Amino acid sequence: MGVLTAIRYDDNFRIFFERLKANGKHTTAAQIAVMRKMIIIAHSLYKNDAVYDKELYQKTCGDL
Repeated sequence: MGVLTAIRYDDNFRIFFERLKANGKHTTAAQIAVMRKMIIIAHSLYKNDAVYDKELYQKTCGDL
């Protein structure tokens, strides 16, 4: 699953995942939330013909 790789290697998604877990979400629910965020970002990138930029999505995923 791509979400596991994103949580492991992308700081923004890892912080978002850990914040959800700290707020009491189960692991599966937190993974699904990260997956949904990845889909929304991917759709936005496709629609705007843009390239993923960590700094741009840092605010939406969680501040470092």
